[in-house]
Amino acid sequence: MSINMTPIDLVDKLKEFIAPVVANFELQSNVTGIKKSPEVITGYLPDKKPGARQDPPDIPCVIIRYIEDIDTEEGDTAKVYIVAATYSEDEQDGWRDAVNVITRIKDALAKQRFLGGPFRIEYPIKTELPEEQLYPVWVAFMTLTVAIPHIQEEGGYLKDVF
Repeated sequence: MSINMTPIDLVDKLKEFIAPVVANFELQSNVTGIKKSPEVITGYLPDKKPGARQDPPDIPCVIIRYIEDIDTEEGDTAKVYIVAATYSEDEQDGWRDAVNVITRIKDALAKQRFLGGPFRIEYPIKTELPEEQLYPVWVAFMTLTVAIPHIQEEGGYLKDVF
């Protein structure tokens, strides 16, 4: 797969990077009796089906979502959200799985800040566990700023215009 340096390529590179990071988790899913590692999804979860008809279960998952990019004279950056969603009916400790997943991703990104091609994770890396949760689904978020290629202006400027 060639890299065209677009936000879509960035999201795809993040998915490729994160999938092996979360592959060894074995977490409770939102389907009774099924444990699995988080599925890594770009964009948004597909339409919801009743739990028993989900194959594979929707939760746990990691969602990678492009938010925006900003171009400046000094360089260009993109903002990306990463959402770790886990399932637990434990009201006291259910949050721990979501935080564990997002922390493992953050640690892996901090160790290898280049994602391949032109994409580089910038500091700060922000993680959060929102106060309000969708019990029994638990979510933790990460906000990434990623340096992306700066497009060079073609041609020159007009001289002797006046």
